[in-house]
Amino acid sequence: MTIAARLLCILAALVAAPVLPADPEFDAAPAHIWPMARGCPSGSGRSALVLRLPLAEAWHREFDKTAFGAVPVIADGMLYVGDLDGTFHALALDDGATRWTFRTEQGGFPSAAALSSDPAHRLVIVGDDTGIVRAFDRGSGAPVWEYVTEGEISGGPTIIAGPTGDRVLVGSQDASLSCLALADGELIWKHSIADQIRCSPTVARGAAGDRVFIAGCDGRLHVIDADTGKEAATVPIDGPTGTTPAASADRVFFGTEGGAFFAIDFVQAAVAWRAQAAAGQSYRSSAALAGDLAIVGSRGKAVEAFALADGGKRWRRPMRGRVDAAPVIVNAARGTEDPRPAAVVADAAGKVAIIDAATGETLWEFDAGGGFGAGAAAAAGRIVIASDDGTVWCFAEEHGR
Repeated sequence: MTIAARLLCILAALVAAPVLPADPEFDAAPAHIWPMARGCPSGSGRSALVLRLPLAEAWHREFDKTAFGAVPVIADGMLYVGDLDGTFHALALDDGATRWTFRTEQGGFPSAAALSSDPAHRLVIVGDDTGIVRAFDRGSGAPVWEYVTEGEISGGPTIIAGPTGDRVLVGSQDASLSCLALADGELIWKHSIADQIRCSPTVARGAAGDRVFIAGCDGRLHVIDADTGKEAATVPIDGPTGTTPAASADRVFFGTEGGAFFAIDFVQAAVAWRAQAAAGQSYRSSAALAGDLAIVGSRGKAVEAFALADGGKRWRRPMRGRVDAAPVIVNAARGTEDPRPAAVVADAAGKVAIIDAATGETLWEFDAGGGFGAGAAAAAGRIVIASDDGTVWCFAEEHGR
C-alpha cells in the first residue's frame, strides 16, 4: 500500500470512529448518583463508586402486598422506585423513610425512573404499565407533566442533552421510541419499529452525532439519529430481545431470548462477533462493561464474562437462581487491597453478590431471600436493590452504618 493510500485509510478511520464524550458522566455514573436504569446514557452499568468490603445491611424496608421489578435511582440523599402495584416511592437514602408517594389505580411501575441534572427542572420521570410517562418534582412529588403512549413502558427513560435543551428518550411496547422535551414533555420526534420495545434507549457519541440504540422484539438492532429520530441503520440479531445495549467505542453489546450474545459494530452496521449459549439459556439481563469485558447474567443460573474484542468467554460464575437482573460495575476492595472493578449481581433465588470483574471470584455475598428481577443502584457509598417480595435493601460499608 502506498503512503497516500495509508493516509486515506487513516483519515477515513478518524472520520468514522466515535470521539470520546466531553462529559465523563456519559459513560459511567458519578460516585454520588445513579440517575437512570443503567447508570448513564451509554448503558454501561458502570459507577465510579469505590467500596471497602465487606458490606453490611444499612437498612431494609418491607412493603406489604406488592413487588418491585425496577432498578432504584438515587440522587441528593433520596432514592426513587415504583412498585408493581401502582405506587411510586420517594425514600430517604439514609433510612428508607418515605418522603412522598404517588399512587395510580390504573397500573404499576415495571420501569426504572430517570433523574434530570438540569437545576431548572429537578424532575424524576417514570413510565407505567399502561403507557403513561409522568414527570414529578423530585422534592415534593408534585406532578409536572404527562405523556401517553399506547403500550407498557418496560425500560427506563434515558435523559440526554439536545440542541435546544435536555431531552427524554423512552421506548414503549407500542413499538415506538419517543423523544420528549424534558421541561414540558412535548413530543420532539417519534420513531416506530415493527414490534415491542422493552429496553432502555442507549446513546453513544460519535463524529456523526449522537446515536440511539434500540434492541427490539422485532429481532433487529436499530441505530437512530438522536437529533432527528431517523433511522441510520438496522442490523438483524436472529431473534427478539428486551435487554438494553451497552455501548463502548464503536460497538454495542447485548444478549437475546435465543441465547445469543452480540457485539455489533454500529459504524459498519454489522455483527462484530456472536457467542451462543447452551440451549434454553437465554439472556434477559442487560450487560455491564468493565475494562475489556462485557459481564452479563444468564437464565442458565450464571454470570458470564465475554472479551469485548472477540467474544471469548473469560469466566462463568454459577449462581443459585437465574440471573435476569443486570450487573452493576463498581470499584471494590477487601481490607487494604487496591480497589478493582467488581460486578454487583443478584439472582432470582435472593442472592446478592459482589464478584471480581476480572476473575469471577466472589468478594462478598448476602442472602436476602425473595428474588431479584431487576439490578442494583450504586451511589453515595450505598448499594440499593428492590426485590420481588416487596423489600428494598440498602447495603453500606461496615464502618458506615
